[in-house]
Amino acid sequence: MAVPTAKQALLERLRAQLARLDHGTRVDRPILPLELADRALPGGGLARGCLHELCGAPDRAAAAGFAAALLGRLAADGHVAWIGPRDDLFAPGLSALGLAPERLIVVRARARDARLWALEEALRSPGLTAALAEVDRLTLTQSRRLQLAAEAKGVTAFLLRPPAACDAPSAAVTRWRITALPTTPGWGPPQWQVELFRCRGGRTGSWAMTWREGGFHESALAVAAEPGDRSVAGLG
Repeated sequence: MAVPTAKQALLERLRAQLARLDHGTRVDRPILPLELADRALPGGGLARGCLHELCGAPDRAAAAGFAAALLGRLAADGHVAWIGPRDDLFAPGLSALGLAPERLIVVRARARDARLWALEEALRSPGLTAALAEVDRLTLTQSRRLQLAAEAKGVTAFLLRPPAACDAPSAAVTRWRITALPTTPGWGPPQWQVELFRCRGGRTGSWAMTWREGGFHESALAVAAEPGDRSVAGLG
């Protein structure tokens, strides 16, 4: 079956951008340290080259900020992609979270299936270190495809999803709930309550985090919870 014209055009644009990156130098590290949560994560950090899910509030502002900070850390080794229905990400806000705009490829795709498809294409490129897609619903089979695609090239995959998605089955290696902690308007770094509620081979936990000086730190607004002892087996 022929690829629809709009989808074909999106594919060509994405491939053209990725082709320019495939010959660049990239440093592969299997683990991304997250400081406070590392004790709960197998290997002592967030596994790279895997699928991870971030669930947030309806407007997903908190989860999007946390995602930007993660992408910024991974962009230190190359380029990252953000796939969503809009192309108006706020560059100064991303920079404040460590994500340099020149390291970011923004792909606009309005339909959910197009975003999933674009994410899978991005994960096939060794020119990227990470790719994120904003997605509400997907099947277990689709999540497995994304996990396999991430493993194949070592590109870390993120899904940014609404809270209701937390209850759906997924092949993601880790699944997180991100909520905003109160901050003084117009002052201070962002602060989040970060809950790891599914972790294959690891433990669950919850931490109050803030972003400063290029890393995650314990928030002064709340005492972070210690990781639980319960292991999570199988899929989320």
